[in-house]
Amino acid sequence: MQKLFYFLLLAFFSYSLLFSQQNETLSQTDLDQLKKKFYLNRKIGIDSTLFYMDKMINANNIPYKTFAYAAIEYLKTREKQQVDLVFFKDSITKYLPKIPITKKNYSILFDIHILLGNTSKRRGLTKTALNNYSKAENYALAAKDIERTIKIKGNIALIYQDMEELNEALLKSKEKSFLIETNKEKLGSKYYINKYKTALNIGAIYATLFKKDTLKRQYADSSLHYYNSVLKNNNFKQDSYYYGRIYYGIGTIYSLKKESSKANFFLEKSLHIFQNYKSHSYLYKGHYNVGVNYYMASDLKNAKSNFLKALHIKNDTLLDYNYMHINNYLSKIYLIQKKSDSANYYLNSFLKAYNKISTREKQQFKEAYKAAKEINFAKKISALNKNNNKKAFYYKITLILLIIILIFSSAFVFKNIKEKKKTKERLNDLLTRISSEEKEFTSANDIKIKDEQHQQIIKGLYKIEEKLYFLKDDFNLYNAAKKIGTNTTYLSKVIKEYKQMSFSDYTNELKINYIINRLSKDKKIRAYTTQAIGEIGGYKNAKSFTRIFKKYTGITPYQFIEKIDKEITI
Repeated sequence: MQKLFYFLLLAFFSYSLLFSQQNETLSQTDLDQLKKKFYLNRKIGIDSTLFYMDKMINANNIPYKTFAYAAIEYLKTREKQQVDLVFFKDSITKYLPKIPITKKNYSILFDIHILLGNTSKRRGLTKTALNNYSKAENYALAAKDIERTIKIKGNIALIYQDMEELNEALLKSKEKSFLIETNKEKLGSKYYINKYKTALNIGAIYATLFKKDTLKRQYADSSLHYYNSVLKNNNFKQDSYYYGRIYYGIGTIYSLKKESSKANFFLEKSLHIFQNYKSHSYLYKGHYNVGVNYYMASDLKNAKSNFLKALHIKNDTLLDYNYMHINNYLSKIYLIQKKSDSANYYLNSFLKAYNKISTREKQQFKEAYKAAKEINFAKKISALNKNNNKKAFYYKITLILLIIILIFSSAFVFKNIKEKKKTKERLNDLLTRISSEEKEFTSANDIKIKDEQHQQIIKGLYKIEEKLYFLKDDFNLYNAAKKIGTNTTYLSKVIKEYKQMSFSDYTNELKINYIINRLSKDKKIRAYTTQAIGEIGGYKNAKSFTRIFKKYTGITPYQFIEKIDKEITI
């Protein structure tokens, strides 16, 4: 009987402990402390923040539980982690309506809706984001919370800008500006930073309105007014990031007004500041705008320099209009300078990017050339090529005459040929070392085959390598098996047995070896971007290509090219 009593007591204790862990009762102070952890997420790290939010979910408090769900969904979305959208939607839909709309809960309801709005904005769901921001604004107003009202009006203004509803964005920004000015004492030290951000945003909205209709000069004047209002106060250092943004804004207005010298005065001041802060985004845009202004002023040297700097700064593969414009301008500059190879290269880069965008985006791309103009541009380059070819022919004739007259030139040529041969040998040695683990099917007869079916598959793989079928878009395990006349299971087994690798690794090895071979033989290809080099082997993503290339060679594509170029120039 005593043993039964202890067993029941132990079972009750275990059940109570388990239940308490699943539905933990936390004090208001504990909940507030956990909530504060979320706002310290960049400082304490995402994993720690998610741990605290999980703890909050287990609390017997519906408002804080809902906040935790919204916080986790936002963090995972921001950090591009996998998110179970259905789970979070169901959880928030379940608990959010259960929160009593009382004065006590206005604050946390504001926080929940602003989190939901931020998450929707990051996913490109602007209307959903606006709906949540509007609800958050209502709770901030009901609570008479000035700081939160100011904050949410700014968020709503940005959403309207994303939706290109600029008048609505301007209205919200001016409401925010009015609140800031009328609550200067309440805001205290936060007054100036709020004033700066709002003036910057209003200036940017007026700049966009002016860009859409450059005949309405009042938009430009209003934009400059708000930008200059920040420059007049002395609350920020002259070399601060804040001033960099203002200088950049003023510079863009003067660019739109086609006052190139004034524009570049402010833009170059902003570039100096952005360089100190390593702000790559603004450096990229800044050098592009400075380049355009120099081009308009017919200063091709400085225009080209800034365009090339902008391309050097751009380290992603995402298309944007500035990138397309830069290639377009560079092609025109090199054409004027009668450098047909470079002109052709940048024209092709422009057209390649232009053809990738949608029809709607092409219509929005106001400065993009029409097809006829592009053809004429290409014809100019073609004519320039022919002219250069003629010049090259006369140069060769002259060179031959000089060789005949000057005997010692033959010795120089012989020496040059010998040096090239040595360089090629060194390069081949480098390529051999890099691809030391390469194992090609040189011939089906060179491998010991256990049966006729294996031999047939290996012969099929040899043909795939020989015909470069592995470069085609439709090359995959299924299509390869179909082409050879076998099934995917058997093909994978044969590759594993004779190549000691998976089909995926086999495919990547063929592609990388092909790219290495092209790079070693074609100097023009070595001048391509990583994206363009990867596309030679069928890779659509530059980062993915770089990762795979490094896996098989031990170095990045650019490091490989440097090794080749170094060998050639020695």
